[in-house]
Amino acid sequence: MASSDRLKLRHLQGLVAVAENGSLVRAAAAMSVTQPAVSKMLAELEDIVGQRLLDRTRQGVVLTTPGRTLLRYAGSSLRTLREGLDAIARDRIDAPSVRIGALPNVAATVLPPALHTFAGAHPRARLHVRTGSNAQLIGLLRQGELDLVVGRLSEPSDMAGLSFEQLYTEVLVFVVRPGHALARRRHLEPAVLANWRLVLPDAGTRVREAADHFFMTAGLGLPDPPMETIDVSFGRSFILQSDAVWCVPLGAVTHELQHGRLARLKLDTSQTAGPVGLTLRADRRVPEELHEVLDAIRRSAAAQT
Repeated sequence: MASSDRLKLRHLQGLVAVAENGSLVRAAAAMSVTQPAVSKMLAELEDIVGQRLLDRTRQGVVLTTPGRTLLRYAGSSLRTLREGLDAIARDRIDAPSVRIGALPNVAATVLPPALHTFAGAHPRARLHVRTGSNAQLIGLLRQGELDLVVGRLSEPSDMAGLSFEQLYTEVLVFVVRPGHALARRRHLEPAVLANWRLVLPDAGTRVREAADHFFMTAGLGLPDPPMETIDVSFGRSFILQSDAVWCVPLGAVTHELQHGRLARLKLDTSQTAGPVGLTLRADRRVPEELHEVLDAIRRSAAAQT
């Protein structure tokens, strides 16, 4: 009785190649292997089956009755496998692919519901989300590494060749761990921040510019030396383990504030509001799948603002 455990794909490929070419030499050439390699495949296959599958003649090789029987199944199996591989390849080609850059605050709020909706309509869609500073993401957009950036409006001088669609405005907030001394105070003046270590957005980012403007207009000057990060995970962890005060976009900590895991200080930060929206390359046609992502993001932003 044949042992299928020893049967390999190459055994069936060798049998089909010999049947199609009528000689071991031509079969070897078709398979891009040596003639001894083909002979070894067929010898192994005959040992597995327990019967002679080929007869050698002056004209070449011919299949025996068992060989012809096995050939029918081998050919069918290889065709089925090939069709499966082709189907996978077609799926990969047909599946939409969207590369999105998002500020950490947007990635934590607006983007997840939007992409959940899009992925539900396109189960095979390939979605890549990259976070970073606005400048980093805009640079990747210009290089063609991203299809879309969801973030703050850049300086007009940086928007050449780009289009921007505003979704909402967002303020910066100052947050601390629950139980912090400042969290219990009903009214605060910006001057009180000078007494605490501050965690600020990275220098050079749009949100840091808004934060610096807040301090300057409050007559505090620029904090020195601050701790800087746009990494939401680090900022959250550091604040929970210290008495520092974190200046961060509201969207990045919305869930934590709603569930009491962080406390927002009672400071008027309305002047830090900035437009958040969709940035695209103006010179590129927007494919259908990206249109769908854009619509999903618009609906998600409208639902949360």
